[in-house]
This record gives sequence, C-alpha cells and structure tokens, in this order.
Amino acid sequence: MELITRMPGATRRSLAVVARCIGLGAEDYLAKPFNAVLLRARVAACLEKKTLRDQEAVYTQQIKDEKRRADELLYAMLPPGAVRELKATNEVRPRRYNEVAVLFCDIVGFTAYCDENPPEKVVEDLQALIGEYERIVHQHEMEKIKTIGDAFMATAGLFNPMPDPVFASLQCGLDMVKASRRIEPKWEVRCGVQFGPVVTGIIGHRQYVFDLWGDTVNMASRIAAHASPGTVATSGATWHRIRERGRGRSLGFVDIKGKGRIELIECQELRP
Repeated sequence: MELITRMPGATRRSLAVVARCIGLGAEDYLAKPFNAVLLRARVAACLEKKTLRDQEAVYTQQIKDEKRRADELLYAMLPPGAVRELKATNEVRPRRYNEVAVLFCDIVGFTAYCDENPPEKVVEDLQALIGEYERIVHQHEMEKIKTIGDAFMATAGLFNPMPDPVFASLQCGLDMVKASRRIEPKWEVRCGVQFGPVVTGIIGHRQYVFDLWGDTVNMASRIAAHASPGTVATSGATWHRIRERGRGRSLGFVDIKGKGRIELIECQELRP
C-alpha cells in the first residue's frame, strides 16, 4: 500500500506524476498540508481494501481447490471421455458405439481369499492390483469403466478412437495377467475380450455411475468366466480380426448363455 502526498496548487506536470503513480499501484492521493483526521481515514480505507483483497485471494484459492477436488472425484467416477463431455455440455448423453472392445478381468479364488484373510489385507492387496491395472489400461490408451467386486472392466475405442481396439485389449489383458503374478499375493486372473456394439449412459440420481450394456458386454464377461486361470480368451469372431498378428489356441466350442455354442480362442502371443 502506498499513499501519495503533494503540495497544494499542483502543476499539470505534478498531476501527471500522481496519475502515473496511481496507475502503477498507489492507493490514494492527499495534498499537503494534510489534515491528520483525513489522513487517518484515508489510511484506514486503504488498509480495509488491502484486507478485502487478501480475503478475495483466499476465497479464490479455495474455489480453485474445491474445483480441483470436484474434478478428481469426477475422474474417479467416470471415464475421462465422459468427464470431458460432461464439462463441455453439462451432460453425458446416452449413445450407441458400434466398434468397441470390452475387456473383463477377474481374480481366480478371490472369495476364498476374502474368507481367509483380514479385511485390511484384502483391501490393501486388491488396491495394489487395481492400481497396476489402471496404469496398464492408461498405457494402452484404453478406458477403465469400473470394478465390480474383484472384476475389472475396461474398453478400447469407446471415447478414444484407435486403429485396432481388439489388439489393444488383448495386449492389455496379457499385461494384466503378468502383473497379477508379479504383485503379492500373486493371484491368478482370467480375462475375456469381445468386440462389437455397446450402449452407454449414466444411471442413478444420488449415486450415479457410467455403465455399458449390450450383448458385447455380456459376452466379454461370460468369456472371462470360461477362460483358464492365467489366460486371455476371446470369441472366434473377435480373434479373426487380429489373427494374422497373434498366436492363439482354440479352446473348442463352449455353451455361452444366451448365445449357444461359441468357439473360444486363447490368446497366447501378439506381434506388433
């Protein structure tokens, strides 16, 4: 804070100096000889404005912090693409996407593990694995959708267009299998991948969630249930899209609820 004093009868030049100083940040101007009461009042007014500016800065920072926390909460609940649409349009419209690869990954024997270990250890171990899954999904430019118990659901080609979502999902699944064997307690997991159309949207009012529906989602979940521990499986039709870039093993035809007998392929290796 700075308060300028000048002799009475200031010249045009001195007034220009005063104006320049105020433009540079001086708070007020008082001519000499000045009245002590008026000086105290001017100084008090300047101090009050300084206090108000300081409070404004604090409130502005608090608003920024709250906005950051709100953004973090949104990104924790929704895929990044859904958050971008929500912030741009104030809604996430229900849509149908025709070419999406859906990945399901679940832990073999997780229920028994829960029964045999204290809850703190169960949550700590699961958190470590899910955190690594999130890193792997991000590395492959996919989108985590949600966790359902011990199952992890992700998509490729939903919000982020990519040239080969099936390849990305299968490679992601293989990397998740490796990660599960590296991280204690070294669970075995199984993954299922299916390619096709999905319907997306947000459900709920008090506790809302972004979700996917459709035959593609159901197939991916059921394929994962039929996969052997430590493997990534997909349908024959989905494997056909990348068969020249990978090595797979037929698991034969299995009965898939709602679909009849479907050939499943175990993905063993992928080539860039």
